[in-house]
Amino acid sequence: MKKAIQNIVFSGVNITLLIVIPFLIKAPNANAQSIQSAVVIDPPSNVRVKPNGAIICAIRSQTSIAIYDYKNGWYKTDVCGRSGYIHQSQIRLQADSEVVEAYCGVTGIQTGQLALRLSPNGKSKAGLNNGNTVLPLKTQGNWSYVRVISGPNNRVNGLEGWVNSNYIACP
Repeated sequence: MKKAIQNIVFSGVNITLLIVIPFLIKAPNANAQSIQSAVVIDPPSNVRVKPNGAIICAIRSQTSIAIYDYKNGWYKTDVCGRSGYIHQSQIRLQADSEVVEAYCGVTGIQTGQLALRLSPNGKSKAGLNNGNTVLPLKTQGNWSYVRVISGPNNRVNGLEGWVNSNYIACP
């Protein structure tokens, strides 16, 4: 009798789980935004608070950025560290497999050096100067992961790390 009760309870638990589990599993969010990649083709390119609104930042190099939405000629992006808009005339959509390989120059440093960092906004491992040549390997928001190709200080050649994308200019 005890075994029969255990089987009934066990069967009841299984049936309950079969009924309840589908409701516990969340369906994908139908409102989730689709992320695409684009290349800034006409720097410096302004990113604005809203279409035709105040400027948040300027992208000073040909770099890859993430875009999320499109409306009336404007794409939404977070390249400046917060949500903003860039005009369609300033970018070219990228296929997922497309790799943009171009040497870029470090530029726009007024004082000190451009930090080559272990991670975006992370600890600095070296300093770059105006005139250093870098190869961007990937981007994340306003940051580019680069390999140092050449420059005034040979000790940094070959190093890889993250730099603020606003201080590199690509052809």
